[in-house]
Amino acid sequence: MDFLPIYYRPMSAQQQAPAFRDLLRQMLREEMAGMPQSHQQAALEHKRRQVPEKWSKTIRLDNYHPDEVKVVVKDGTVKIHAKHLGGDELNSDVRESTRTIRIPEGVDQSKVHCYMSNENHYTVEGPMLPNEDDEVDIKLEDVPAITDGSEVDMQVAEQGPYQENLDLSVFDPKNINITRKKNVVCISANESRDEDGIKVHRSFCKEFTLPEGVDYKQVKAARGKDGKVAIMAPKLES
Repeated sequence: MDFLPIYYRPMSAQQQAPAFRDLLRQMLREEMAGMPQSHQQAALEHKRRQVPEKWSKTIRLDNYHPDEVKVVVKDGTVKIHAKHLGGDELNSDVRESTRTIRIPEGVDQSKVHCYMSNENHYTVEGPMLPNEDDEVDIKLEDVPAITDGSEVDMQVAEQGPYQENLDLSVFDPKNINITRKKNVVCISANESRDEDGIKVHRSFCKEFTLPEGVDYKQVKAARGKDGKVAIMAPKLES
């Protein structure tokens, strides 16, 4: 049973003005109606990337102080319990309310949180788990050395021992992009710079499929001091 802290966050303009939100949606639909289908798909993809999908539910609890509200996440549900004790021995004031919200499938329950969006309004929200078909960014991590000889149950995603790597030392790490879509990894790098007064442009792109027997959902990318990059994935448990 995990208790969630409640914090205050003012209600956004989108929450306060649903009519304005609907107007914007209608304008977007009208604008996209005149686009070629390929442009529509690109626009939708851009929107999906810019605004991460999330689930949210807002309820209203009147006449309760935030300290009297407790939120618990357990077994796929969010339970919001509010209890007020007031008055004195002769005139007691006791109020209690419980709301139970079921978390939909596809929501990352470990990241569900609750905040007070406005007076007497409490919002429970959580990010959606990434779709299996979505493209996932892989963070390039710096390590002291990739080929330090240590015995680690990891292997390079390409065929061969895990010590093999890609030499991208000529690229600035911030210009290296690594993505994964299911079990296919794509590494690309592009940069331009002046070298002795000459404009030099470099680019690199490589795409490969992870071999069977590795957990592609746990792929990691490491860059050593020598600038070489290794793509690693743990072996699947038999």
